[in-house]
Amino acid sequence: MTEFMTENTIKNINFDYIFNEVKTITEYGIRKKQEAKPFRRGQEADLRKEFNKIRAFIESGKRRDIIDVLKHVKNIYETLERAKTNQVLDEVELFEVKNFQIQTERLDKSLKTLAIENLKLTPIPQLYELLDPAHEKLNTFYIYDEYSEKLKSIRDEKKQTEKNIASLKKEIKEEIEKKYSIKLNLKDEVTISKSQREKTEELLKDSNLRVSGENYLSIIFKIKNNEEIDQLEKRLENLKSEEEEEEFRIRQYISREIKGYYDLLIKNIEVIGETDYLIAKANYAQKTNSVEPEIVSGLEITVRTGRNLKLERALKEKHKEYVPIDLNLRKNVICITGANMGGKTVSLRMIGQIAALASYGMFVPCEYSRVCLFDHIFISVGDDQSIEKGLSTFGAEIVNLKEALDYSNERCLILVDELAGGTNPKEGYAITKAVVNYLKNKDCMTVLTTHYDNVANDDDVQNLQVAGLTLPDEADLFKINNIEQISKYMDYRLIEVKYKKDIPKDAIKIARMAGIYPEIILDAENYI
Repeated sequence: MTEFMTENTIKNINFDYIFNEVKTITEYGIRKKQEAKPFRRGQEADLRKEFNKIRAFIESGKRRDIIDVLKHVKNIYETLERAKTNQVLDEVELFEVKNFQIQTERLDKSLKTLAIENLKLTPIPQLYELLDPAHEKLNTFYIYDEYSEKLKSIRDEKKQTEKNIASLKKEIKEEIEKKYSIKLNLKDEVTISKSQREKTEELLKDSNLRVSGENYLSIIFKIKNNEEIDQLEKRLENLKSEEEEEEFRIRQYISREIKGYYDLLIKNIEVIGETDYLIAKANYAQKTNSVEPEIVSGLEITVRTGRNLKLERALKEKHKEYVPIDLNLRKNVICITGANMGGKTVSLRMIGQIAALASYGMFVPCEYSRVCLFDHIFISVGDDQSIEKGLSTFGAEIVNLKEALDYSNERCLILVDELAGGTNPKEGYAITKAVVNYLKNKDCMTVLTTHYDNVANDDDVQNLQVAGLTLPDEADLFKINNIEQISKYMDYRLIEVKYKKDIPKDAIKIARMAGIYPEIILDAENYI
C-alpha cells in the first residue's frame, strides 16, 4: 500500500480509518484485506468486474446465509502446511478439515445462486467421504471403525475385555459386601474405623482386599485384583497400545490423502477469503450510503454530494450536520481558493479519500461519481514539520512536494494544502505559480489550495472557490461575536470561477465574528 500511497497520505485522507471499518469475519478475509492492492490505470475493466461482484452481494438475498457460514469457518492454513510436509495430523486437525469441507459445501450452494465470475468453489466430495466413512453427516470427527477391519476387531476385543474385568470385579464386590455387611463406594473402596478391631482384622486377612490408605482413626480397604483380572488388565493395556498404533496408521493415511488435495483446498480458501472481503465491502457501502463510481479512462474526478466519512461521523457524534460537496475536476491543475474555515482542507481530503476508495475497489460516499484510476496518490496537508529531521513547516512540505514531483510523469493525484504557505508571501507565490506551470503540462491531476492571488489566472488551470460567508444582511456581522457560529453562515460549496485578480477576502469577516476589537478590524480594512 505504501508504494501507492505514503503512510502520511493514508493518514491524512483518513484511509486508515475507513479500511479499519471494513470488517471481515474469517482469518482468510483478514488476510485478503491485508494483501489488497489498488487497481491502477489500465485495470479499469478489472475494477468494473470487482464492482459487479460487490453489487451482486448487495442485491443478493443470500448474503445473510453466507455470513452465517463464514462465522463457522476456521483457519486451517497451519493444518494444511503440516500435511504438506508429511506430518501426521491429530484428530482435532482432522475435525477442522472436515468442518472446512462442510462449510465449503454450504457456501458453494449460496455462491452458485449468485453466479459471480471467478468466484466459484471446487467441491471435493472424495475428501468429505474420506473424513466421514460412516456417512453420519455430523460436524464431528473420530477414528471410525469403518477405516479398518483390524481396528474394529481390536476395539471389539477391548470392549469385551473391559466388560469381563467389570463383571469379575462386580462379583468380588458383591461377595465382600455380603460377607462383611459393608458398602463399597464407586472406587471399590470402604473406610473402616480402627475402633472396629474385629472387622479390620477380618478384612486384613481377606485375599480379595488390600489397604489403600490409613490414618490414626481409620483404614481404607480396596478390592485387590486376582490373577484372572490381572491377566485381563494386561491384555487390555496391550489392546490399547494396538489401537493407538492402528489409529496412528489411519491418521497417517488420511494426512497423506489431504496432502493430495492441498492445491484445491488452498484455492477454496482463496475464494472464501475473497467472498468474505467482498461482503465486508458490500456491508460498508450500505452502512455509509456509498455508491458504485463510474470508472473512466480520462483524467477526471466528478462527485455529487461527496462526503468525508471520518469527519461526517465525528460531526454526527456532536449532533452537527455535514455539508456535502459537489466537484467536477477535469484539468491537470485545479486551484481551490477561499478563506480559512471554508472547508478547503476537508474538500482536499475528501478528493483523496474518494480516489483511494475507488482504486481499492470500494464504493464511494456520495450520490454519484466518475473517477479515473491513478498510479499514485500524494497529499501534503497541515503542519508536517519534523523536529527530528530539523525541518520547518515549509521544509517538510517541500520535501513532500519533491516526492510527489518525482512521480509526476506518471498518472498520479497530487493534493497540496497551502503550498509554500510557511514562507514569505513573495517567494511563496513564486514557488506556487512555478509549480502550477510545471504540473499543468503533466498527465497527472494536481489539486491545491492557496491564498495567493493570480495563481489560477491561466486558461489551463481550473479555479474553484469556496462560496464563503453568506449573511442575510452585512450588518448582521456586527451582531455576531462567537466564532463557533461561523459554520451556520458558511457556504462550503465549491463554485467554479473564471480568473479574478483577487481571491475572496472573508478573513476580515471571520476576525470580526471571532470578536477581534473593532479598531483593529477597521485598521485592517484600511490597509486592504
